[in-house]
Amino acid sequence: MRIGLDAREGFRPEPRGIGLYVRHLVREFAKLAQQDEFLLYHQLEKPADFVIPPNMRAMHADMPGGRFHLWERLQMPWRMRRDGVDVYHGTYNTLPPRCRPFRCPPMVVTLHDVLVTYWPDDGADPFVRYARAVTQRTLRDAAFVLTVSEWSRRDICERFSCDAAKVRVVHNGLHPDFLAGAPIGAGDAARAKWTGGRRYIFSPGAPLERKNTGRLIDAFALLKRKRKDLPHALVISGLGKSADLFRDRAQRAGCLDDVRFVPYVLRQELIALYAGADLAAYPSQIEGWGIPVTEALVLGTPVATSNTSAMPEAGGEFATYFDPMSIEAVADGLSRAFDALPSWPSRQQAAIERTRAFTWEKAAVATLQAYRDAAH
Repeated sequence: MRIGLDAREGFRPEPRGIGLYVRHLVREFAKLAQQDEFLLYHQLEKPADFVIPPNMRAMHADMPGGRFHLWERLQMPWRMRRDGVDVYHGTYNTLPPRCRPFRCPPMVVTLHDVLVTYWPDDGADPFVRYARAVTQRTLRDAAFVLTVSEWSRRDICERFSCDAAKVRVVHNGLHPDFLAGAPIGAGDAARAKWTGGRRYIFSPGAPLERKNTGRLIDAFALLKRKRKDLPHALVISGLGKSADLFRDRAQRAGCLDDVRFVPYVLRQELIALYAGADLAAYPSQIEGWGIPVTEALVLGTPVATSNTSAMPEAGGEFATYFDPMSIEAVADGLSRAFDALPSWPSRQQAAIERTRAFTWEKAAVATLQAYRDAAH
């Protein structure tokens, strides 16, 4: 088959979320589908670290009117037909419109979640407005909808009256480097680098309101007041240019001396940060899946996370859960997680083994099957 892939996010220099999803699939398709040809449609220039496998071609697709996503709405329906695509995969929650009465290849969409259709943050973002406008049409036009959790599948079907038979759950996987475990000494090196050897809680943060990083800082300050003997720092990564805003929040909460802000880190550094932590915290209010939850657990680090949406599905019986909307509840969840640390070694290996079942190879196999089912 010739498969068209929306690879726009995979071409970002510092990919996150969907960009990493694209790169993981590309890596696995190179091994699993060598007989197929993949056309990687993108807008940005190819980053130096993104290797295009032999069975794939980078296809630049861009045009003026980026705020209106004209390249997807006007160019891609024509490009798919011109390029002889047998099936097209929209990886970024949207699809090109069908140009009836012209032939259009069957399309598969990964709808990671439908949070942009009702979550208020980033409402001024052009893509959020676009996604909200086209979600119903995307679900109608897709031959199959892939989503990343049973919770997200229920949410899609209930809120959009989508035929449940065409919605398939394909869990996000974990990079082979995570599955291999942290190198010996990586955790010690992370503690030495980021906290001067001090023990810490690690949280992969983000500036979006629903990621709840501000409430975590307030909860950490409350925890330190209640447990004055707690020696831990709080290490937060990934806030980028918004770090100063959260630094101010930590100052107001009275815990700035105990909080460390880490910039965007590459995978090996991220693994080391998880491995060096006594506890990982992921307080997001709502998620289609909980990648940081599985990343921590597969490395043997206990997790405290929200009791909402898909986080319990990601953490199973091995995480400590809290209500993310209450500062007191988040602080209590962190405290309970610390109280449970003495028993963690007896559960650690079972947590690792369960989480190792989430692989990108398994995700790629299921995705390829959706392509073949859609094309035949």
